[in-house]
Amino acid sequence: MSVSRRRLTDFSDWAALLWGAVIGCLSLLPPSVPTLAVSDKPAHFAAYGVFGFLAVAARKSKRGAVLVLLSIIAYGGAIELIQPYVNRSMELADFGADVCGALVGAAFALASNCAHAGKV
Repeated sequence: MSVSRRRLTDFSDWAALLWGAVIGCLSLLPPSVPTLAVSDKPAHFAAYGVFGFLAVAARKSKRGAVLVLLSIIAYGGAIELIQPYVNRSMELADFGADVCGALVGAAFALASNCAHAGKV
């Protein structure tokens, strides 16, 4: 693995871990403001889309990408299961938005990797 590829992998891994921690903190902090009548599904989709992109971007194998993606989906599910214990609501629709976002982010990362490698 070249030095630049190794640096990209390290950066992407650290960025994904940091982003996952941010998602966890924001998802598990008790709500401090009254809930709005606006759907939060786009925020879930976007947050997990970025998470999926960052985590999959530096994977060099499809197997690694799939394992990371499954881990993100499990993480989103675990957060939804934990939320009732911290005075938040568990919603299947939130989990659906998390999964869709992660899949789209991962797809963009894989497409970007293929385009960069000249496989498109």
